Amino acid sequence: MRKKEIIIIPAYFKEYYGVDDEVYRFCQKAYLFFKDREYSNTLHIIGIVPVVAPQEVYDRGAWKESIRFLNNRNVVSIVIKMNFENYYHADSMGKLEQIKEMILTAVIRIKSKGKFDYEKFKEDFLALD
Repeated sequence: MRKKEIIIIPAYFKEYYGVDDEVYRFCQKAYLFFKDREYSNTLHIIGIVPVVAPQEVYDRGAWKESIRFLNNRNVVSIVIKMNFENYYHADSMGKLEQIKEMILTAVIRIKSKGKFDYEKFKEDFLALD
């Protein structure tokens, strides 16, 4: 059985502001839900690294967005920026909604590159609640 990973705790933000409990619980739930599901014949691990940092951090060249396929395209690492002000000022439910939107945005970016069944993933993801 192939292992799935979805990493969705916001980088940078967690070091300075901690991790929201609701976001953490959702991340754990998503990991357990998706770990044994298949959406591609070739892509088996998706690592999503959301970055929530002030604009000046991005302006200094830190945390550039990227999509990197590794291990014969079996693994993808996605670094994706999120809006710091929106995330910082949101309550737990607002943060969670932004995380969910970010995940769908990240995954749609690999849809064609990884021969990935985005529609099935999205359907399962939206039913996760």
